Amino acid sequence: MHLHNEGLRRRMRSLTAFILSLILSMGAQAMAQSEEYQFGVRWSVNGLPSSLYMHGIMLDFAGTPSNFDRRQPVSEYIKSGKNFIDLNTFPYEYDSEHEVRISLLYWEPGQNPNTDASTAFEVVMRPGVEGADPEIVSRALVAPLQPRESEIRFVRKEDFDTLHISFDNRQPMPTWCWEEGDMLRDNEATRDSLTREYRRLHSLFAEGNNDALLAAASTRTKELALASGTPEDYVRHRFSYNMFFDNPDIYQLNDFPKEPLTLNLAADNRVAWLTTEGVQVPLRFNHVHEKGVSSKVRPYFIRRNGQWEICR
Repeated sequence: MHLHNEGLRRRMRSLTAFILSLILSMGAQAMAQSEEYQFGVRWSVNGLPSSLYMHGIMLDFAGTPSNFDRRQPVSEYIKSGKNFIDLNTFPYEYDSEHEVRISLLYWEPGQNPNTDASTAFEVVMRPGVEGADPEIVSRALVAPLQPRESEIRFVRKEDFDTLHISFDNRQPMPTWCWEEGDMLRDNEATRDSLTREYRRLHSLFAEGNNDALLAAASTRTKELALASGTPEDYVRHRFSYNMFFDNPDIYQLNDFPKEPLTLNLAADNRVAWLTTEGVQVPLRFNHVHEKGVSSKVRPYFIRRNGQWEICR
């Protein structure tokens, strides 16, 4: 009888410890999920032309050799689970001093990302060093963004090279519009349909119809407000085109291109945009007093319920 009671007490203690451990684990998980961070990317290329993409959507392009250390918020391009980012370089010829560096950042809402952001992880590639591979030079194990080490690589191509970084996001995120659009086909029908939408927007720019243009981008406004934690009115104001319309002596709308445009697809073929040549775009304002300089308008579209929708 004594042995039976002692065994029962041991089992009860074990069960109690298990339940306590489960409660603590659930509590820690709930705390982790309630801690909503915002995300950014920081990158630098010393003396190389470059372009930056997330899920195939272009975030930045510098077509001439550049020396910069740049950062940009990217919460609206990051989903829960697996993500990837590509930093392309266009080398004339690498030397041993060339270095491509990219970091994923996170910070709490209300913090200043320029001064308070923490580095989740940082990857460095030295393409001019023979036999070099991308290297994770820092990593915060507590960060919500974690690199997928086996899927980080530097790919050498004919026209450009790519530092490809795959990573996991352990923080729950909204489902963004670029995840929800219809799967698009890379064909003339898709290109021609989207061209008609570009022409419609070009007509609104020609009219100086700022309200209609902002209404066309209401999805983008809502999601950028959600990602940045700022009011929609503020985001809408930041995207106002009145600067162009109020200064016709400085900005002149370029004619819509006559030649067939190039269709670009990204995000599992759910995001589309058009270009003329290279990364040049159909919607741009030429700077009257600066030859060859223009301000480009780069909408990224999804198609949902049969309609084109500005997503980013």
